[in-house]
Amino acid sequence: MVVVTQLSESRVPVGVTGAGEWVYLAREGGWLSLTGSSPIILVTVVQQGAAFHSDLRDQLVAVGLTPSLADTFPVDSSIRLGLTWPTEFWQQAALDWLEREGRAEALLPELGALVHTGGTQRIRHTARRLGRAARQQTRE
Repeated sequence: MVVVTQLSESRVPVGVTGAGEWVYLAREGGWLSLTGSSPIILVTVVQQGAAFHSDLRDQLVAVGLTPSLADTFPVDSSIRLGLTWPTEFWQQAALDWLEREGRAEALLPELGALVHTGGTQRIRHTARRLGRAARQQTRE
């Protein structure tokens, strides 16, 4: 396992195993899968925006790994956490990510819920618009 980056203000170490699985150092002291457990630290990825992937690629190269591993990082889990988070800040950050990067098709249930539970009218309207566009795109 090679540590590649750190997430959140707590600077939780995140790495990649020899099998290409993304893991993080849990408070309990062991390495856990980012995909299997979706820890709350993942929500901080949406805050980084478009720079996240390029920074992650650079960090992978710096530790001697292939930059294409950045494409396997569980970003959808990060966005899902942001969309379902009970505060406007993370909801908006996740919506901003989806507006820039796309991928809303995989998050239609979360967008649908946010239409009704979003913290602000702007969040609810953005979720509705992104959900409508994603549904239309899946029909094409």
